[in-house]
Amino acid sequence: MRRRFNARTRIRFSWGYSGRYKGYWCDSSWELAYVVYHLDHEIPIKRNRKGFKYTFYKKSHKFYPDFIVDGKYVEIKGVIKRKSKAKFDQFPEELVIIGPEEIKPYLEYAITKYGADFYKILYD
Repeated sequence: MRRRFNARTRIRFSWGYSGRYKGYWCDSSWELAYVVYHLDHEIPIKRNRKGFKYTFYKKSHKFYPDFIVDGKYVEIKGVIKRKSKAKFDQFPEELVIIGPEEIKPYLEYAITKYGADFYKILYD
């Protein structure tokens, strides 16, 4: 597990905390905060299982956005690198990208309601 403090958003986040929360697989504390918010507010959310082809450096790959909310695909991404940009640019549907600024209210909600270590205590 690596922990980091994002000075720009002033929110601590961590990599390496993944698990299942109420049947939803979360790859990070950011994904967990996003799922928690949606479930607590009774906003329908689904884990995406559909892959979409894209090309990066002349090789074919598949991209699996994280979630589907209101019929839109949602990708939670802390850092957007070249490969991520290629995925997003070639995506054939509407894609909502939740980055460091956009995740802030979800993290603040989870921290306020469940504590700063919500990602340690909420996984099933």
